[in-house]
Amino acid sequence: MFSRLHSILVSSGLAALVGLAALGVGPAHAGAPPEEESPLERVDALVQPSIVYLQQDWAAYIFDKANKTYLNGGQQFELSFQCTGFVVHPDGYIATAGHCVDLDEVKPAFFETAAQWAVDNGYYLSSTLTVEDIVGFQDYRVETMDEVNRADLVIQVGWGAAASGIQTAEVRRARVVGFRAADAGDVALLKVEATGLNALPLSDADVDVGTEVVSIGYPASVDSVTDPDLTPSFKDGSISSVKTVQGGILPVYEISAAVSGGMSGGPTVDLDGNVVGVNSFGIVGESQPFNFVRPSSQLAELLAGAGVENLMSDTTIAYRDGLAAYWNGDKETAVAKLAAVVDDQPSNELAAEYLDKAEALPEPPVKEGDSDLPLVPIVLGSVAAVAVGVGVVVLVVLLRRRGRTAPSGTPAPVSPATTAPGAPSPLTAFPPPLIPAGGPPAGPPAGPPAGPPAVPLGFSGPPVAQMPPSAPVHEPHFCGSCGEPAEPGTRFCTNCGHPLA
Repeated sequence: MFSRLHSILVSSGLAALVGLAALGVGPAHAGAPPEEESPLERVDALVQPSIVYLQQDWAAYIFDKANKTYLNGGQQFELSFQCTGFVVHPDGYIATAGHCVDLDEVKPAFFETAAQWAVDNGYYLSSTLTVEDIVGFQDYRVETMDEVNRADLVIQVGWGAAASGIQTAEVRRARVVGFRAADAGDVALLKVEATGLNALPLSDADVDVGTEVVSIGYPASVDSVTDPDLTPSFKDGSISSVKTVQGGILPVYEISAAVSGGMSGGPTVDLDGNVVGVNSFGIVGESQPFNFVRPSSQLAELLAGAGVENLMSDTTIAYRDGLAAYWNGDKETAVAKLAAVVDDQPSNELAAEYLDKAEALPEPPVKEGDSDLPLVPIVLGSVAAVAVGVGVVVLVVLLRRRGRTAPSGTPAPVSPATTAPGAPSPLTAFPPPLIPAGGPPAGPPAGPPAGPPAVPLGFSGPPVAQMPPSAPVHEPHFCGSCGEPAEPGTRFCTNCGHPLA
């Protein structure tokens, strides 16, 4: 019986699996990958939403210590400079180069501007003095209304067309959280009142010579701030060498990328879009690119000192995951991730562009045995089919138990197919006719002689041997009142108490 039950269960499981295969359930298959994009294009997509344009507007009074007077009729001199920055935390924290916000780096420009004003306006009696001569006097000092050796600084931050959470035409004011001068690391941290920005992750991996990198920034003139796109430049190259400055205290990376003025403070990233350094300085007069970046570890130290964590938002992570899925040809994942980014950041034009590309990917090929039918209903239906099969097995087992040969002296049901039509059976499951009070009639019992017990159809079992002729054969006894079987020699029914014949 166990072997038969096992066969039925295995057959039910096989039937369910066959049903799944027939309905076309199989593993998901990625579609064909998109047209190959260059590493530079991929870095562009990963990094551009995090790049910002910085304009530093300085203003100061210039005091002539020798003549005890203010130049420019007592009005402030104003200077504007350009740098690049990048988001390092979604709540408005932006990194750039330290020299972009350091007054000591700006003072020479103030003195030259004031000296040029003096030459143009005949401030000195001598008409032969040059700008270089006047600056050499070292008589000038910068001041604000309240402090000497200070200047007013206004930092304006602009976002490009690929920005997130910020409209392209919008400009935000930033304040300086902290900075390190050029001789102490050349990194700075700014803060704007904004949330939900796309931050870049800082790399903590060792950078080897020959590592391919991309430097990003705005090399154009200050006039480019009026450009509605504000699209930065991406210059590819590699790490040429690892050197030190300040007597071997601070490491710097020499890069072959063509970084130029205005790109200071922008990131230099690896091909995965992780920041390996901050654009810092170049060598004037070199015919070949000869530029240096500060390792990201120096920026990480500044962030830690300010209590700011380098963190990417869930939206930024989804954006990067969506790009990776697109490049792998995974249409379903790419569309889902990038659609969520577009919903959260309507101004992220790169996310919208790549969402369109992802939606244009071909559908995954349907292989033999695959189907477009939803998997969950198929599985539920198959589980139900298996449950029905198990139910049938349980029902058969119950019937088997009811049809099992009864103990000695107890009638057992038998299949109608084993009994001759019209012939009463001593093994019938129904009560026999009442026996007269005088006892059973003389002669042999009616009906065919007793044979081996019947076995339910569908099951197999060992043959049952005939009783030997010399062994006494006990005819079954039944209560004439309730039909309960009784053991030979019993005088009263154990069920209803009726006297037995």
